[in-house]
Amino acid sequence: ALEMGAFDLFLIPGHKPTCRVGGEFKVVEDVVLDRSQTRWVGVCCAEREIDYMNQGYISTLRPIDDTRYAELVFARTSGNISVTLKFRGGKIPTLAETNVPQSVTKLLQAPNGLIIMAGPHASGKTTTLYMLVQWLNENRAMHICTVEKPRHFLLKPAKSMIQQREVGRDCPTAASAIDAAMHQDLDAIMVGEVADFDTLAGVLNAAETGHLVLIQMHANDAREAVERLVNAAPEGMQAQVKRQLSQCLRGVIVQRLANATPKGRIAVCDVLGEGARKLVDGGRLDAGAHLTRVQDEIAKLEAARKISAEEAARLLREVGA
Repeated sequence: ALEMGAFDLFLIPGHKPTCRVGGEFKVVEDVVLDRSQTRWVGVCCAEREIDYMNQGYISTLRPIDDTRYAELVFARTSGNISVTLKFRGGKIPTLAETNVPQSVTKLLQAPNGLIIMAGPHASGKTTTLYMLVQWLNENRAMHICTVEKPRHFLLKPAKSMIQQREVGRDCPTAASAIDAAMHQDLDAIMVGEVADFDTLAGVLNAAETGHLVLIQMHANDAREAVERLVNAAPEGMQAQVKRQLSQCLRGVIVQRLANATPKGRIAVCDVLGEGARKLVDGGRLDAGAHLTRVQDEIAKLEAARKISAEEAARLLREVGA
């Protein structure tokens, strides 16, 4: 599966071993798995079989080599055990390799504040988030902390010092990891998921008190990303969250993946600067709010024949252009 460039491998009773490559499923071996085979994988890899038998699932990590590892998730399905292997790590791509516009580096030069990395499900935003952190690592002398669950890439220090904290392994919660980072004189904090209000409060507090904070959000556009952050707060706290966002939001990056020609996928991004703050109170974006417009990126890819006309039309419909 790794040789095929897979990100995931699925072992399900009654199915052939299948991996996901470039958004498509590919059979790894022409043999149908039975319940004993997937159960055997669980018994061998899970530290305590009883955990996933009683709770319905268990997740564990296994190293592959010095830079890569696999997250194994065992779950119940029709009374049997299914296994999903999520391959993590490896080389972090560069901005140019993935077509992420250089305009994002303008956001990364900010001394503090909040940067939102957004996009729909399976849009590659997690990888791009790590690319942003790696850019900071290579171009700025900073003390950086990542708060992750799970850890997707191993970051090696370049110009910066880096601490990677995994929720559930190094810290009980994301909020506690952010609090610890603020007490350790960190310059930049990356938070892989804002799953609760305590985490959101920590993110905004850090961004307001001199830290550069990068977070990831599931959202189709910048307006939805901002609205989801506000709505993550209790109703009585939403006014305060809006006030904080209007002061500390540095920008929003929204990414989608386009089907490239002849194969593969390529990033298409919308990049907004501090003009995105108008979205906090439901306002309209000014003409200069965008550092990069997604419509222009789609047109460039079509003109360079990196995507087809049909794919360009699909993307334009998706972004409402």
